[in-house]
Amino acid sequence: MVMTLIVALTLVLACAAGGIEGQHPETLSLLGEPLYAPPLSKAARERADAALSEAYAHYKAAPNDVSAIIALEQAQLALGHVGDALEILTHGIEANQDDTRLRLERGDSYIRIRKFELAQKDLRKAAETLPQAHCSLGLALYLAADYAHARDSYGKCAEPGVIGYLSIRRAGGAASPPPTGSLGPAPSTAPPITFPGSVASKTPKQREPIARMYLDAIELLLADTKRDRARDALKKIVEKNRDDWMEPAYIAAEVDYAKVVKAEGKKRKAKGKR
Repeated sequence: MVMTLIVALTLVLACAAGGIEGQHPETLSLLGEPLYAPPLSKAARERADAALSEAYAHYKAAPNDVSAIIALEQAQLALGHVGDALEILTHGIEANQDDTRLRLERGDSYIRIRKFELAQKDLRKAAETLPQAHCSLGLALYLAADYAHARDSYGKCAEPGVIGYLSIRRAGGAASPPPTGSLGPAPSTAPPITFPGSVASKTPKQREPIARMYLDAIELLLADTKRDRARDALKKIVEKNRDDWMEPAYIAAEVDYAKVVKAEGKKRKAKGKR
């Protein structure tokens, strides 16, 4: 089994060395759309390929070593290869059944491919010994709309952030606003820097952090009277930030937008039957 994985990884490295981009999707969104490995700049791709080669060399020398398994999994994730990362972790867990570090890593990647129930199983196991697993478990529960249990899990998380705050709000409680840092950097108001004698060009448009946009969208959704605006805000996140499909706030936005779209479909279907 390990040899099969080594052969598969050799093919991956061969493709990477030849600059061949993988054409198969890593997973499907909750809207049924294929999600591909995010594009990388040439420099970032070269760094990621080098890291993958180094991680693979260590893994090949000790395929059952937990640190080597995690390093190779992380190198695959840097390239957006969630499926390969999951395969590596699953093989690693077969050889290290009780290692909660591997369970945490696999639980996180199950979240990335939108398998929230599978994620919860691994993350509950990981949370038995790893405090940080409570954060990932809280996210998996939140994405499954189990807000009360998500709130409880985030209560054991050192940095609950935006999703931890919203789990309290959506469980029906009053929460302190999330730390500003968890919302991402605030848009800059500083004037552009130019060299003496140069002609000032247009200031590049700074993209608003997804966590901030998602928080605003859910506040609109919770207001109930602003559901149309909430829908538009969620749609904008999902359609304009697809390269960030592995990010927690993006996944959360996709979950909520998919619910809205599904509810609208049911309404249209009901009207059609009248």
